[in-house]
Amino acid sequence: MYEKKYKSIIVIWGSMLLILQALALIDVIGLRPQLYSQLSKLEISFVAVGMIGVITSYMILSLHKKKSGPYIGMLVGMLYIMSLNIVNIIAGIFFIIYCAWMLKELAGTIKTEENNKKSEKNKKE
Repeated sequence: MYEKKYKSIIVIWGSMLLILQALALIDVIGLRPQLYSQLSKLEISFVAVGMIGVITSYMILSLHKKKSGPYIGMLVGMLYIMSLNIVNIIAGIFFIIYCAWMLKELAGTIKTEENNKKSEKNKKE
């Protein structure tokens, strides 16, 4: 049960962050293109594509229970905070808090798995 909850929360956070990037692209290219110069459009597009890559790597690493996943997630949260958009700042703060909690949970899970392996090894002997 814990495994399904862990994976579903990772996917929910990842898809929310990907949707924020998609909305940024839609705003620049489709909704209000007259407000942005060509250079601004290009810059925002490159940043959005880069963020999509980083968010995807966060999701993949976190789903494989690697500690580098939450660290990358904290980096993503910091990048969202630096965007100076109120929605992104709020999402970044909550995402950093979630990644810190996830690191704590992963550390506990890893210790539990190590203890289980040791006890199985002792039973075999």
